Amino acid sequence: MNVGVFPLTTLVETTLDDPAWCEITDSCCAWHFEGLASLTFDSALEPVRGLRSGSGQPRVLIFTAAHLSLELEVMADLVVGQIVPPGPGEVVVETPDGTTFRIEADDIGLFDFAGLPRGQVRLRCETPDGNLVTDWVCL
Repeated sequence: MNVGVFPLTTLVETTLDDPAWCEITDSCCAWHFEGLASLTFDSALEPVRGLRSGSGQPRVLIFTAAHLSLELEVMADLVVGQIVPPGPGEVVVETPDGTTFRIEADDIGLFDFAGLPRGQVRLRCETPDGNLVTDWVCL
């Protein structure tokens, strides 16, 4: 099999020693082992019966992966969350332009971010029990 004019084996042998290629394959492997979390609840999309919601009400988001979940309460100027099961960890909020915000969750998994930009964000969570990353969500 050829890739362009080169046999595939030549391409593989050439890229194995390339540091950039090694970095790409390492991050692909790391991504594979990181838990991709799905948005399993968004109070903006699924209003709860019996509760009146208005523009001043916090938005609740729950992201669930195989072994971890992140529960978030999004308010006008503050995002409060908890890692489930409860425990310490680091939570990183990423924006599409590469800006990151980091915070340590306490021993029961609680954390908060003040002053996060509105718009698309993705969260990463690293704990002794595992990791997760969310898909992009608009705050």
